[in-house]
Order: sequence, then structure tokens, then C-alpha cells
Amino acid sequence: MTATRLKQTALALFAEAGYEGVSLSEIAKSVGIKTPSIYAHFESKEQLFLALLEDAVHEEHEKFTLLLRSMEDQPPIARFYAAFRFFTDLDGLTKGQSFLKRTMLMPPRNLEERLRRDFIAYEDVFTVPMTELLHECLGTESLDNEQAERLIALFFALTDGLLVEYKLYDTELYRRRQALLWRWLQDALALEQGGRKG
Repeated sequence: MTATRLKQTALALFAEAGYEGVSLSEIAKSVGIKTPSIYAHFESKEQLFLALLEDAVHEEHEKFTLLLRSMEDQPPIARFYAAFRFFTDLDGLTKGQSFLKRTMLMPPRNLEERLRRDFIAYEDVFTVPMTELLHECLGTESLDNEQAERLIALFFALTDGLLVEYKLYDTELYRRRQALLWRWLQDALALEQGGRKG
């Protein structure tokens, strides 16, 4: 039970202040235990942080999978739009998702190399269903690797860019940017489809 409480408390603190902004003693104090008691559950602050990150990635993937499953009867473009909104509607994030997004934007310096590999693996998990959606949107099973890679790169560049903009702009401007970029993504799909037909 203490391990669960430790993770819940650490998650809230890391999501708010980042890895460098939280000490093990602060986590222990918030849980109501002494700092050495943490070591019965986690070898280090780094191990605790990485366990939380693994949980957050798993949560994000589960939510995404459930979203696509709930929309199986919808047209492909509606599902593609839902995927876009999943990554860019950032107001109602869970603590785990907030922690994940913060870590992606500001990875701890001592974990940067490890997290770079983790985030590439994280993106890869979403690439498969997104590529399948692209095939459906374009009405073809023969989308070649280069075309798929180009469209996936565009999708993630736009959603990652909006993650940064979310922190910079007020809600009205952010929503406007979100809508404009969705229209641009639709145009890119239409151009790709037109190029394939031509």
C-alpha cells in the first residue's frame, strides 16, 4: 500500500515541479514516512521516476486504444480527427498524462539519453494504429513506406508543436491554431490522395 501512496504522491509532485524540483525527502514527508522507508520500495528517485513514466505511457496508450475502439463504426477521417484531438486537447489531462507531457517537454538532464530512447519507443507504439488509419483515410492498402512515414512525421510534428504552444498561448489562440493545423493536415491528406489518383 505504501508503494502505491508513494507513486501517487510522487506523480503529483513531479507533474507540478519536475524531476529536479522534487526531493525524496519531500515525497516521504508528503506520504508521512521517513525518507529511508522509500528504499524498501524503490532503489532511488530515478527508479521511482521511471516507474511512474512507464505507468503514464501505459495509461496514455490504453486511453488511445479505447478511443479508437469506441469509434470503430465512424468514418476513417472522424477517427483520424479524434486521434488528432487526443494528442492536442490538453485541458482535461490526468495527472499521469500531465506528468508524461511535462517530461517530454523538459526531460531531466541526467535521464535525457534514456528518455530519448523511451520516447521513440512510445511514438512507435502509436505509429502502427495511425498508419492503419492513414490507409483507411486514403482508401488504399498500398500506401508506401515513404508516404506513410512522411504523413506520420507531419502528424507528430503538428501535435508536438501544439504541445509547446499550449503552454505559450491563451485558450482562444490555442484553439484557433489547433483548428488551423487540423485543416492543414486534412489538406495534406487530400493532396496525398489526389497525387495517388493522378
